[in-house]
Amino acid sequence: MSLNGLNFYSYLSRIRLLKTYSSKIMLVAFLGTHVPLITLLLFFVISTAQDLQTALKILGIALVATLIGTFATLLALHKLLAPVVLTSKSLNRYLTEREIPNLPVSFDDEAGSLMADTVTTVRKLDELIHYMANYDGLSGLPNRDLFLEKLNFTLHELSIKEETLSFPIFSLEATHLKQIRSNFGIHMGDLYVRALVQKLENILGPETVLARTGDGELSFFPLSSSSQVLEFDSEHWAEKIQKTISSPLTVIDQQISSEIQIGISVFPYDGKSSDQLLWKSETALSQAKLSGNSKIQTYSSEWKERMKEKYLLEKDLKLAISKKQLFLQYQPRIEVQSGKKISAEALLRWNHPEYGIISPTIFVPIAEESGFIAEMGEWVFSKAMEDLGAWKKKGNPPIRISVNLSAKQLEDPNISKKILQVIEKNQLSVEDLELEITESSLITNMQSALEILGELHSWGISLALDDFGTGYSSLSYLSKIPLKTLKVDQSFVRKILTDPNSLAISKTIVALGKSLGLRITAEGVETEGQLQKIKDLGCDEAQGFLFSRPISLEELEKFVQV
Repeated sequence: MSLNGLNFYSYLSRIRLLKTYSSKIMLVAFLGTHVPLITLLLFFVISTAQDLQTALKILGIALVATLIGTFATLLALHKLLAPVVLTSKSLNRYLTEREIPNLPVSFDDEAGSLMADTVTTVRKLDELIHYMANYDGLSGLPNRDLFLEKLNFTLHELSIKEETLSFPIFSLEATHLKQIRSNFGIHMGDLYVRALVQKLENILGPETVLARTGDGELSFFPLSSSSQVLEFDSEHWAEKIQKTISSPLTVIDQQISSEIQIGISVFPYDGKSSDQLLWKSETALSQAKLSGNSKIQTYSSEWKERMKEKYLLEKDLKLAISKKQLFLQYQPRIEVQSGKKISAEALLRWNHPEYGIISPTIFVPIAEESGFIAEMGEWVFSKAMEDLGAWKKKGNPPIRISVNLSAKQLEDPNISKKILQVIEKNQLSVEDLELEITESSLITNMQSALEILGELHSWGISLALDDFGTGYSSLSYLSKIPLKTLKVDQSFVRKILTDPNSLAISKTIVALGKSLGLRITAEGVETEGQLQKIKDLGCDEAQGFLFSRPISLEELEKFVQV
């Protein structure tokens, strides 16, 4: 690469004593001005002095005068270099501490322009970084992180004022966004999202914090100072919003509409932290979608209150296996390049006789806390292998089943033998199976878990790491686990087209996995745009609603034959 005039600078940089730019300038200034002068002085003294004493006297006075002049010159040069040094230090502080440079901008020469341009450029860069990190590129709204930050700030203000004010947090989703993009194209789907955002902004007004927290999901809450909003009953207000924005929107020349569903949580009854409140409003939204007929669901509703009967649920859960209330669904996994249907992930579901289908986000934590998760995990594995055995006997196309292995199972020293026995019982081969583990499952007893995983790998069982990047993400254990597959979490994939941070993390995970020789699976693929992006990044496999929701074994048979 050409140095473009930096050859001399490059040469001086090789001299170890000249560590700073100032020292290089000082050396050049000294040598350039004083060496010729001293040489001339010596010649004059030697050629004109009558005796050695006079010569030395003249030489001494000249050297003192020269040194004083040198000191004054170097000091002046050092001061003149202050703008360059100060600019360099300011840039370093910005890189390490994100401190915006505070440099003078009133000078007109080159050094003044350097300082002024540095301030302007860094401020613009900081604004851009802040926007990319905190705002959604499609809608221009705050993203999930900034929404949580604003909600947390509001909660902090309330705690300082010691106010007992309650207010709702809403999560709204346009549930037909996938169909809109399929029917009208991805670009029209994006334009619909923008139109929906604009309409919602007009309804909510400036006294409400609105953010895009998912592909078709928007979350919002009224500011604590907004008494006008707080006077409304949360469900009444949500119903009014739902009816208003469910009407068709004009996008270019098309009238497009989507079913709008809303989940609600209420501070402080459903939580006192921003993460908890948003999670519960999104859980309520999921409950609304699962119910099939409810457009609006409040997390603190009667249904949720009954679900909070933890001990009753725990008791029911322990009987769920014997009463045959648990069942499996399978979410297909597709080979990205060929489109082949190569595997499916086994997912546990609970059909409660009183409450109906209960979300795993509700019953799995209860099972983990009660210690029932190990027995439940063994049932899932046995049932999945039984299903796979029946699948092969029917002569269906070959498929690999992926089963999650819980942290509790990894604490069982006999788990390897149990797995091998189930495989042999159903006349299966180890190639038919993939076991998925999560980052959190490795933390409790790392050494024991690694020994078990090493034994399973030695038998030829494929291992996949799920949810990588969402938890501990330790590269030290990643290098120790005999993995075959690394999964990109759906929280990154869903925002891969709209959030630069999610895209950057996804790129890093893919690059890391490829460097370790792993296959990469992307979860939560919902749109053609996301599929194309993960394909471009180099993902090998994908699963998500774009291909199929979790389905029964019978539906899976039909799916793979299409």
